[in-house]
Amino acid sequence: MDQRILELIDELDSLRGARDDHWQVPRIEGNLLYQIALSSGARTIVEVGTSYGFSGLFWGAALQRVGGTLHTIDNSSKKFDSSKATFERAGLAKTIVNHLGDAMQVLPKVPGPLDLAFIDSGDKKSTRALFDIIWPRIRAGGAVITDNITTHQSELADFVGYVRGLKEASSIAVPIGNGIEWTIKA
Repeated sequence: MDQRILELIDELDSLRGARDDHWQVPRIEGNLLYQIALSSGARTIVEVGTSYGFSGLFWGAALQRVGGTLHTIDNSSKKFDSSKATFERAGLAKTIVNHLGDAMQVLPKVPGPLDLAFIDSGDKKSTRALFDIIWPRIRAGGAVITDNITTHQSELADFVGYVRGLKEASSIAVPIGNGIEWTIKA
């Protein structure tokens, strides 16, 4: 991984305790996202919930290697500005496209097909609706990764039951970091 990206991962990780609105994945989970992107050959990834750009650095590092693109969406102008500056400092400005706005309106405008999607919205009630917008645009063999399956287990229980019942999918919980539900399209 590029040294500038690693330095910014360290910086954002150290700021975790100083921000009460960081909502970022734990570092071990970020490392897993990087590995998933690399192993799947992803070239187009969409992320709902940019926050300050921590997970975006991992996605961007993987996509930079293959000339791919991350489309990351957040509705906070503060986080949009901060993450955009972070990505520029990391040398990822050509790899990552920041979108400011409501993901329900932005997602249909993101060019597809999508190889991977990461749903890490602060509004857990919207998870199913976000998934339903994204899923038809995921290529066969692609995946939707949903964060906070362990930390918000009761809030996401119905969603987990839904994705595990899809005939055209294989879905499993991976208890790393906040816990992810990894739903692969057949």
